[in-house]
Amino acid sequence: MSTVTTPPETHGAKRRSRAMFVTLGGGALLLVAAITIQLVFTFREKPQENVKPRIATQLSATLQGWAVTDEALGSTEATSAAALKVLNLDDYVYRRYQRGRTSFTVYAAYWARGKMPTRLVASHTPDRCWTENGMRCVDMRFQQAYDVSGRHLLPAEYRVFLPPKSESDRTYVAYWHTVEGRLYDYGNRFNAVPHPWLWWKDTLAQAMHGSREQLFVRIASDVPLDELWRNGDFQTVMAQVAALGLWDAGE
Repeated sequence: MSTVTTPPETHGAKRRSRAMFVTLGGGALLLVAAITIQLVFTFREKPQENVKPRIATQLSATLQGWAVTDEALGSTEATSAAALKVLNLDDYVYRRYQRGRTSFTVYAAYWARGKMPTRLVASHTPDRCWTENGMRCVDMRFQQAYDVSGRHLLPAEYRVFLPPKSESDRTYVAYWHTVEGRLYDYGNRFNAVPHPWLWWKDTLAQAMHGSREQLFVRIASDVPLDELWRNGDFQTVMAQVAALGLWDAGE
């Protein structure tokens, strides 16, 4: 009677197949758990009424020597409506300050508790939204320190973007994201794709605490921010922006 011997490589293939099955199965279970948690707390959460002063009233609507205008979130009325629906904002302002060829914009958005999961707010940064619209990031700094009138701000994420097929017309950006007054940690990376661990961590945090109060602020300009920061009028506006919740309380 002959004995059939299984080649060693067959055993190895079977082990690899089982390991892949376990890995895929574990990933699927985590995904199902995350979706289940999301659905449960989406239906359970009740957004809190926004009792904060309107952001638009806290930033200068006039600035001597500057033209000040409020801008739409999108280039057309339709895209603006779509953006507002996706972002599910409680309050926001998108204001442009222009003097001659120099301009800068302030975008500040607010979500009350129970309104928006942290991971969804974290996915709508210039890193993702701007690059999906063709912009290219050509420089980045993490946890960039800035001062206003001698007081420290919370560290910012710094980026420089170029439009498609252009090596000029740079846009200089700094942005902040706070969750219940604390700076959200994006890590030292470009966040065009959310970090898997942070995504899961935010999902668990939402399961435990619900959607928390959040603030997102973005400053953008065609002038390098190091140069713009030395402008006294810009400092005046930034002091008002910082009062929204960007002062570093630990200084």
